[in-house]
Amino acid sequence: MLSKLHPTIAALIERLKKRGTQASADEAKFIRDGKAELQVWLTDKRPETIAQLKKLGFEVVLDPTTSKMLIGRLSIEKLAALAELKAVRYIAPQITGG
Repeated sequence: MLSKLHPTIAALIERLKKRGTQASADEAKFIRDGKAELQVWLTDKRPETIAQLKKLGFEVVLDPTTSKMLIGRLSIEKLAALAELKAVRYIAPQITGG
């Protein structure tokens, strides 16, 4: 599963498993109101794949038609489940602004 995760996402999942540990400064760059803003690369964008993401609560913000990538939001508690989906190739934080 770690090969699918940007190091910042992997660190966040580990922190959540340990409950009570401090959030890193990097997390503030892509987490708002308990939801992570993410870039998710997929093996395919079939309707069934998108349905799996939405079932987890993934909110699509941007769906570029030229790539197998989505930008969206997901509750941080669901990140590990997202990484376990077979259609997910890689998850990275979507960092906006400066």
